[in-house]
Amino acid sequence: MAIIKRILVKLALSFFSIFLFQSCQNSSIEPQLGNYRAEMITKDGSVLPFRFELIKDSDQLIMKVDNDKETLIYDDIRYENDSIKIFMPPFDAVIIAKVGHGSLEGIYLKEESGTKTSFKAIISDAPKFESNETPNLDLNGQFRTVFRPEKPYPGLGIFSQKGNQVSGTFRKNSGDTRFLSGIVFKDSILLSTFDGAHPYLIKAAKLGDTIHGNLYYQSNSITKFWMIKDDNYQLENSKELTQLKDGFETISFNFKNTSGDYVSLNDEQFKNKVVVVQIMGTWCPNCLDETQFFLSYIKDNPSTDIAFVALSFEAARTEKKAMDRIQLMVDRFDIPYPVLLAQFGSVDTKIAQEKLPMLKEIRSYPTTIIIDKSGKVNSIHTGFNGPATGKAFEDFKMEFDEEIKSLVSN
Repeated sequence: MAIIKRILVKLALSFFSIFLFQSCQNSSIEPQLGNYRAEMITKDGSVLPFRFELIKDSDQLIMKVDNDKETLIYDDIRYENDSIKIFMPPFDAVIIAKVGHGSLEGIYLKEESGTKTSFKAIISDAPKFESNETPNLDLNGQFRTVFRPEKPYPGLGIFSQKGNQVSGTFRKNSGDTRFLSGIVFKDSILLSTFDGAHPYLIKAAKLGDTIHGNLYYQSNSITKFWMIKDDNYQLENSKELTQLKDGFETISFNFKNTSGDYVSLNDEQFKNKVVVVQIMGTWCPNCLDETQFFLSYIKDNPSTDIAFVALSFEAARTEKKAMDRIQLMVDRFDIPYPVLLAQFGSVDTKIAQEKLPMLKEIRSYPTTIIIDKSGKVNSIHTGFNGPATGKAFEDFKMEFDEEIKSLVSN
């Protein structure tokens, strides 16, 4: 009997030890809730900061990114040993970080390209940037910008400044850099943004009448630029950049949806309707901004005379992974119209043009083609002016609405 008791005591102690070990193990990977200041390290060692908060809703850990005028929610967070993985759908991006006491340290990974950027974050209420030095710059207004001076690419800086605090964006023919924010001190500028897909850092300084700087993209890209104040400067008309080849009046396509069914512009669902064709990719933040605008437009303007369809060009290396990314986006944003896989394994616009050979070229993602009820292309809009562009975004919404309603009424 004594032997049995000793055996039972040993078993109980063993189970208790296992329970304590598992409890300690589980608690060790639970990150501290609260406000964090995060840093990524760029190609030349510069610090790209952003801020986020970790909260819990019931038992779900949630990351809330403070990105100037927007708040981004990432709720697909998974535990793995002593680390967490923060996925950022629909983008192919994930933060993989070891959990410390009030800290996270690891990498920001773009899964398809394999690009890794050093990442660390600590519990802190400190701002992204700070300086006590008085600014000598006034960034209010518009700035004519040239990126990559050795092979010039035009841009338009749009900024507002209050004290030493600055926010704004750069418009390009392909879209915008979304919500940049930071500070001005003396003759220098520091701005950053993090939207899940595109971590950007701007470091610039004024020399004479011109501001010279670098645009950093995660750990693998540094683009030089210069800009000069010019409130009258405008980019090229976005409706004149992408055109049909001579002899064509419309486009045609026949691509699969996530159910494996082929969808064509000749299908019954598009006949005698104004059709909005979006050339996009799930990896593209400007495309997501445009998609969210389309969703709000559909909600505010229900009509059986309008149809939307998206043609997705994916970086994913297999058809299955590409389809999974599309389905994830459709589910996450409750997209009611077809999103078709036009291409996978590359987002090269030259290869993309081969899928729509009636176009002279595809210059950017997104590109939007509006087709009238007779099936003819009415306009092609290159790029997208998202919410960060302010007036340009409002102008686009008004022009889009006017064009669609004019076509519907004819």
